[in-house]
Amino acid sequence: MTDHPAAGVGLGVLATDLDGTLIPLEGNVQNRADLQVLATQLELNAVQLVYVTGRHLASVVEAIDGFQLPTAGWLIADVGTSIYKRQVTGEFQPVEAYQRHQEQLIASMPIDVLRQRLEPIEGLSLQEPEKQGPFKLSFYTDAADLDGQVERVRWQLDQTHAPYSIIHSVDPFSGDGLIDLLPAGVSKAHALAWWVQNSHLRDQGIVFAGDSGNDLAALTAGYRSIVVGNADRSLAKQVYQAHRDSGWENRLYLARAQATSGVLEGCRWFGLAEPPEPTEERLGATPLSHNETRFCVWAPRRRTVAVRITEGATGRLHGLRRQDSGYFTGNVSEAGPNSRYEYVLDDRDVRPDPASRYQPDGVHGPSQVVDPRAFPWTDQNWKGVAKRDLIIYELHVGAFTLGGTFQSAIERLEELLELGVTAIEIMPVAQSPGRWNWGYDGVDLFAVRNTYGEPDDFKAFVDACHAMGIAVLLDVVYNHIGPEGNYLGEFGPYFSSRHRTPWGEALNFDGPQSEPVRRFVIENAIFWLEEFHLDGLRLDAVHFIQDNSEPTILDELRLAVLETAQSTGRTLHLIAETNVCDQELLTAQPGRPAYDAVWCDCLMHSIYSHALPDLRLTNREYRGASDLAGALRHGYVYVGRQSTQGSAPQRRDQLPVESGEPNAESFVMGLQTHDSVGNHPHGKRIHQLTSKAFQKAAAGMTLLYPSIPLLFMGEEFAADSPFPFFTDFHDVRLQQAIDQGRAREYPQHVWGNVLSPSEAQTFYSAKCHDNGSRDREMLSWYRELISLRKQGIAEGWLNTARMQSEHDADLNIFYLRFTCDGGGLIVVQARLTSTAQTTAQPVRRPVGETLLLSSEPNPRTDDGHIDLQCNHVVISRSRPASH
Repeated sequence: MTDHPAAGVGLGVLATDLDGTLIPLEGNVQNRADLQVLATQLELNAVQLVYVTGRHLASVVEAIDGFQLPTAGWLIADVGTSIYKRQVTGEFQPVEAYQRHQEQLIASMPIDVLRQRLEPIEGLSLQEPEKQGPFKLSFYTDAADLDGQVERVRWQLDQTHAPYSIIHSVDPFSGDGLIDLLPAGVSKAHALAWWVQNSHLRDQGIVFAGDSGNDLAALTAGYRSIVVGNADRSLAKQVYQAHRDSGWENRLYLARAQATSGVLEGCRWFGLAEPPEPTEERLGATPLSHNETRFCVWAPRRRTVAVRITEGATGRLHGLRRQDSGYFTGNVSEAGPNSRYEYVLDDRDVRPDPASRYQPDGVHGPSQVVDPRAFPWTDQNWKGVAKRDLIIYELHVGAFTLGGTFQSAIERLEELLELGVTAIEIMPVAQSPGRWNWGYDGVDLFAVRNTYGEPDDFKAFVDACHAMGIAVLLDVVYNHIGPEGNYLGEFGPYFSSRHRTPWGEALNFDGPQSEPVRRFVIENAIFWLEEFHLDGLRLDAVHFIQDNSEPTILDELRLAVLETAQSTGRTLHLIAETNVCDQELLTAQPGRPAYDAVWCDCLMHSIYSHALPDLRLTNREYRGASDLAGALRHGYVYVGRQSTQGSAPQRRDQLPVESGEPNAESFVMGLQTHDSVGNHPHGKRIHQLTSKAFQKAAAGMTLLYPSIPLLFMGEEFAADSPFPFFTDFHDVRLQQAIDQGRAREYPQHVWGNVLSPSEAQTFYSAKCHDNGSRDREMLSWYRELISLRKQGIAEGWLNTARMQSEHDADLNIFYLRFTCDGGGLIVVQARLTSTAQTTAQPVRRPVGETLLLSSEPNPRTDDGHIDLQCNHVVISRSRPASH
């Protein structure tokens, strides 16, 4: 081929599909405007333009004129069977060398012979002459029989060893079935590869844009690729996975805009067009293109800050400009997604980015630039789960599976769907030190923990959950920062001089220069919701988020999350861990709506104290059966907020009775949580401390209570694995302090013969993936309870307005009675006994006409009564009283 384009190429080559890609979509005004911008940019930057289309030549010329497309120097047409070069006259001339190439491919059976072989097949009709070609044979067929016709054609090809391949599709406009026969191996991608090779160009000098399955081969051939926003998400996912599997970095751009606008967006990303100015200043590293990144860090305690782009043992240094506000900012060329970098402070101290998006080598290593747009989301129709429908499953990513990663967790989602949960709450994933950690020692709040996978792996987990109808909530920690790898104080006054927490310094939300700290936390919260498509946040221990200013950081977080919910059109939940009833957060305040829910552990600890009077897993006192009865009646025992200033929650029974009590439907309540299990010195679960019968009976109350129910991983099948507290610090002295401090935090326990948090066995013992140790009967019971709960929500009887509770102190029976539409009753009777009373005899109790569930199989029933065993719950339905 002569006059190849290499000599005339400036910044590169844009090879683009036409329909659905470069051609503006019908009625899309932005597409038409962006087409003019794109044409101007390509001309200014001397970008060679190549059309790659399934259209025939006359149709392409018609499109060029009709849509006023920019001038292309080359045309790949007829699904890759023709290549044309544009002449100075404007006409397109076939490239003879490519024709000879195809002639060799079909030498054993020319196209005319193939037509004679296929024409007799009933139901095939030749397409118009202009849609045929010397190397392309095209038929119409009934779309309803398309697959059958393709098989008949394929059989004929196999019988005659015809050197052809089949492409089939349905015309989106006419609905006709389309079958194309091409020389074996020939496609748009094949033709483009031939053109690139014969033009002596490098694959990475080519940018290819497409939108459909016909473009898949080219999009995955190794070129820089643009998938426009209107492309099917399954195609985007295929292309993304192919690039990832091949180890290609920065060769794929998933445009958000559709068609023409998406092509312009991708060209800007790959440097074929001028990039737009950033619309907002984000903390951390924000990639502007495939090879340029903007950096922003708040470091008022430093005179100079430079970015060092690391390359093995060497690095390039780029100084940032200091702003009056203490922020340092700047754009760095040759630093794109996946580049590793560090900040050099005052030409001396080398530190990771406080807003790092990924720490591949842990808390002390360099940070990594992450492209927030690189993941192929498929949840565009996801709107979330309503608060009333939440059934939360709390898990720790590292302990949930043997692999301990997001990807391995995806493999277990099907069983959670079968269990019936509607939301997963993940313990903190912010980067913390070492090989394992509960997550509450996070120091890089924007970075996904490296042992769980890369940021895209977390996104894949969320995307998979949404595909199954499961929401994902994340536990975030804003009351303190972990002790190892915590470099924030070297950058600025991130920590308070007036407040402290039990775990170390409190964040500076109300002192001098606190505004950037507040921005840091709020931006972090919204980052998780927007970038990872999360459905809500659980704020850890909000009673230790100390802030004496107005509005408080808790107020601002609530408003920011609400605004995000409105802008995204998704249901987002903001849940505060208060451990008790926090009436202030659950009540709308001037300028701040109420929180969606609070974690309230009163019912759980009342159950524990009733079964095990000598066991205490919290610093609050619970008084067995009487507190359990009160918790069922009101939803809580303690009200108020604990603080480092000495205030503490008060018992409800010691306060004046007030109207307008919080609705228990805004409490997240469980039978077990990571704290209740992990605060035991051996990390024992409730069935290990009591019995499986006790767990079943208690679960009948917690899962059929009108609050938001929460299960802790493994609870549903009575996992044998414990969940002790575990950490892994590099600092030996710090690790020893943690080991000793754990015993001081809970002095009431006997700590002899207990694995220390730092031992590897402590972590590995917490893995709860073993199918062989699962209690199938317990799992079935939980599924039945959850199913009944969903039925109660649908029928309208499972709510606080229709509930009454009662306690028979003599028999240790706890009742929940729900009024149904029409006057019937759903009655939950749970006979819970302490571990010292498990030999008590059955008691005969009345039940409704229909026995819905019983935690003991085959209970004795007659004449409307049942023998209620120790640690036994029954749920029955009674008909309305007759008049």
